Amino acid sequence: MKLTLLTALLAGSLSAADLTLLESGKSDYQIVVPAKLETPALAACLEQTARLLQTAFKAGGAEISVVSEAERDASKPALLLGNTRFAQEHGFAPAQLRDWSYVHRVIGRDVIIAGNDQPSKTPSDNSRRPNWDRVGTAKAAVDFARQYLGVRFLYPDLPGYTPVSGASKIDLMNSPAIEFVPQKTATLPDTLNVTKTPLLRVNTAHPAGASFYDLAHNRFPRVDEMFGGHTWERAIPAENFEKHPEYFALISGSRSKPEGGRAQYCLSNPEVQDLIYRDLTKWLDKGYLSVDLGQPDGFRECQCEKCKALYGTGKDWSEKIWIFNRKTAERVEKSHPGRQVTMMSYILTAAPPKSFTQFPANTCIMLTGTNEEDIIPWRGIEVPRGFTGYVYNWCPNLGTRYTPMRTPGYIELQAQRLAQNRIQSLYRDGPGQLFGLEGPVYYTMGRMFDDPANLHARDLIVEYCDAAFGNKSIAFYMRAFYEDLYNGIALYSDHIGTRTDVWTFKPLPTDTRGRKTVTDPFQLIAFLYPPKLLASLESSLKQSEKLATAPKVKTRLALVRCEFDYLKHFARVVHLHQAYQMMPDAGSVNRLLDAIDARNAFLTTLYAKGHQKEWSHVLFPFNGHDINHLRLAHDGYQEPYASSCFNWDTKQMRNAPPPGQKKLNVARTNAKLTLDSPEWQSAAAHELTLLPPLRTLPRKTTIRLLHDDQALHIRAEAEIGEDGKFAAYNRDRLLTNQEAFDVYLAPQPAQALYYRITQGANAASKYDALNGRISDVMDPRHGKDDPTWNGEWSSSTRVDAAGKRWYAHLVIPYSVLGVEAPAKGTAWRANFGRNHALPREQIDHAIWSSSLSSLSMDDPEIMGDIVFE
Repeated sequence: MKLTLLTALLAGSLSAADLTLLESGKSDYQIVVPAKLETPALAACLEQTARLLQTAFKAGGAEISVVSEAERDASKPALLLGNTRFAQEHGFAPAQLRDWSYVHRVIGRDVIIAGNDQPSKTPSDNSRRPNWDRVGTAKAAVDFARQYLGVRFLYPDLPGYTPVSGASKIDLMNSPAIEFVPQKTATLPDTLNVTKTPLLRVNTAHPAGASFYDLAHNRFPRVDEMFGGHTWERAIPAENFEKHPEYFALISGSRSKPEGGRAQYCLSNPEVQDLIYRDLTKWLDKGYLSVDLGQPDGFRECQCEKCKALYGTGKDWSEKIWIFNRKTAERVEKSHPGRQVTMMSYILTAAPPKSFTQFPANTCIMLTGTNEEDIIPWRGIEVPRGFTGYVYNWCPNLGTRYTPMRTPGYIELQAQRLAQNRIQSLYRDGPGQLFGLEGPVYYTMGRMFDDPANLHARDLIVEYCDAAFGNKSIAFYMRAFYEDLYNGIALYSDHIGTRTDVWTFKPLPTDTRGRKTVTDPFQLIAFLYPPKLLASLESSLKQSEKLATAPKVKTRLALVRCEFDYLKHFARVVHLHQAYQMMPDAGSVNRLLDAIDARNAFLTTLYAKGHQKEWSHVLFPFNGHDINHLRLAHDGYQEPYASSCFNWDTKQMRNAPPPGQKKLNVARTNAKLTLDSPEWQSAAAHELTLLPPLRTLPRKTTIRLLHDDQALHIRAEAEIGEDGKFAAYNRDRLLTNQEAFDVYLAPQPAQALYYRITQGANAASKYDALNGRISDVMDPRHGKDDPTWNGEWSSSTRVDAAGKRWYAHLVIPYSVLGVEAPAKGTAWRANFGRNHALPREQIDHAIWSSSLSSLSMDDPEIMGDIVFE
């Protein structure tokens, strides 16, 4: 009985691992590649793929050769890469493999490692959006290397836009991006016969990549499909407006001229419909198998009568667009059978159509929301080609793109949900590039797509840290580092971040307009990164740095240190800024200014020669991001930092008197006011504060306010220079870079509605907008001035060139603001500004109410109070 059990155990152990690839630094194997490949580009990729496996054996102490199949040593077993003759003779047919599928198959002692390799059939005429060869064998090899040779792909080995062939420029053995986990023996079952089709056929971002790291983490670039875009503008570029204004939307009585390259269209125009269709067929004729179809971002409907009548849907533009999309797909199906149209489900088309439940056979739907509540409405809709999706994991919501956004736990649940709902392709809006602070997060996401039902974040974090930091003590401290960090940001990651369940809320159940849960970015950052958490993270990282001796480990820790120091400087400024707000004295402002200077000095070091020279490319700062990006000098989508203290001129601030929030009383009058009414002389004059830096001699601006039963009256007087001539501009053209007087009003304290009214020195130059009327937080206009709002206010102006002044009288009826005449003691939030145009497109600015935290005219936090008498 005992002998029988022992024999069975030995037989089981041998059959489970009876093919030995490597043992005690020796190997009998050779790597064999096809004698000929279809293109030089594919040959170059396969050459580097073979070198990767060769390096894995070398890390285990064995030198093995890479040979062409024609030169194979018949006496040795082989790892056969790609479409070799041997693989074909044993049933391998790459044409039968879909997308990034591959096989791992043992034949005797030989191992076939091969995937679907095919050159791109589409042109790569855009360097920022290149198309790629499909190198399925490289995917087969990286998975084989991980499973059987102990190779861990931890960081990007190559920069974006670079195929696998680019690995020729790096030392794979010593690259900090890859770890060859020490192992004395490498084995695999002699019964191995696996054909694997990855869950995703595309998983890309900008910049796209196809390095060993990308393929190992199921990040696949697009090969033969257009994916994830707003395509009407591609079909009908903005420059068409000059010749064909009828193509563009009729808004407020005139055809809407595209601003900033963004356009809106007259969908009922047959030529518009045809141009959108022809745009799709143009790409299909170039060789693409799938094309995308989507309405413009920040969609605005055409108000012409034909559009109102289009498809009989009235004002239901969601249904209009769905019907148009369906009709367009039907046209494509007839002209290009077998090809695919991927329609974008976004904002207006987030919900499925109501008038039909079945799409044409060539249709795929790209869901821009991939949470459960986004997916559920589509379960009764027949979409023959299935679904793709956007994920907004690293699209910041009042954080920054340079600070962590997601946790491994969030990613685990997301990957499982995407797999369960058979999402075939992903576009990552916000690529995720913090490989020091979020390395375990990206690693978890990549590995979860290998087997979402059985893999878990808790194990993958350990796998990552053990490989990245080697030494058990260092791995222990770094796991503690990451655990503290991810626990700290969990609320943001899981609930407040973009497209999570609490990133917006409705204060009352009956409210129709949602609000952002967090509107103050400084409040968010101070909550996420309290001093205690920063101290704990510093302690763990410092302990790891003390213990590190291996060059690769030191390099990886240096990347973590670089990103963490950025985070510390960032959070320190936020905390000191809040301390100043609590106690605005000289000591607190000086500490704040010192922290800003220290942060800027740190940023300078990130651009020093030799920074991160150990890597094949600089991982932080991101490629293409200069020091102003890292200073947060440019407001990005949901990144409102440009006007904050991060961009103060600290030298000027140390020498300038502090600004402040203001309050003024508005006297009542019964007179019929004009620009020159004597009543103005008895109204109190309030001078606007000049904002540094000034580019010319100071020009004073004063305002006076009065009110009557019908309207608020504002009179502005502004000093000017020698030139008293001012150009006229069309309504709805922002006048911040022109000579103008600016008014910002919030008359309803219970509603986040901000009215902007601007009058230029030229009487014809007017602008008005309403911030808060766009309720959908995914709309890029949310939280911004919407110039399509036009109020019935009036004004008069006069330029006194001899006296070097210009004057304006603005009459703003209460009805325009949606309020009744204010009773005595009523207070409105308000601000007033002046833009003074100078030669060479320079501008000086002045403002009424401000603070050390902000000098921005459209910042609601610094608005002052006007109190009606």
